[in-house]
Amino acid sequence: MKLVTWNAAMRFRDKIEEVFPYMADIIVIPECEAPEKWRNSSNLQALTQFLWYGDNLNKGIGIATLNDSYHIELHPAYNREFRYIIPLKVTGKDDFILLAIWSQNSKPQFNSYIGQIYLALKYYETLLKKPCVIIGDWNSNKIFDHFKRVGTHSDVVELLKNEGIKSAYHMYFNEEHGEETIPSHFFRKAQSSPFHIDFLFASELILSRLKHFEIGTYEKWIKFSDHVPLCAVFD
Repeated sequence: MKLVTWNAAMRFRDKIEEVFPYMADIIVIPECEAPEKWRNSSNLQALTQFLWYGDNLNKGIGIATLNDSYHIELHPAYNREFRYIIPLKVTGKDDFILLAIWSQNSKPQFNSYIGQIYLALKYYETLLKKPCVIIGDWNSNKIFDHFKRVGTHSDVVELLKNEGIKSAYHMYFNEEHGEETIPSHFFRKAQSSPFHIDFLFASELILSRLKHFEIGTYEKWIKFSDHVPLCAVFD
């Protein structure tokens, strides 16, 4: 199983061919436009399934399959109050819960970004008992714990740890949260302003099968987005 997430910074229809070499089974694309915006693009036909959620047709969150290995569908527990944390049922070679994430600013600010994730995970607590993957643009890192939120990044990491869910990046590279050496985002596309704010967390059952994890390079991806892709391969 191969999973990819990439904040495409809009107009994914013009950039989709860049992710084809990953040969992913499932892709999660924050800042992806709605199907209505693809204007019958032939690239849309390359997606086996394409689900999209958002309030702005130009940039929501897209979740797609690129082959028949897996089927995705919205979980009936979905609560659109949490923007955007989308629970999906994945069936196929493996059956699991997928929580696709592009965390948002909100009112009150106390509930923004990691606060949205924290509240959503509390709400979807029963789903965390099942094999699951949580993947996307979190807009968060332990280094931002000083911002007052309903739950900090460290709180979320601890909450997930208690459910046996951990970060693939941190396990693969043996690094601590807040001390990441490979960035996933470059503020205003500046190489001098790197941050690690995109994540893939998975249940122990799935994470134990992690075979490879990689993050795209600034040089290759910066012309397309201020984020680079994350790719995880599982046996």
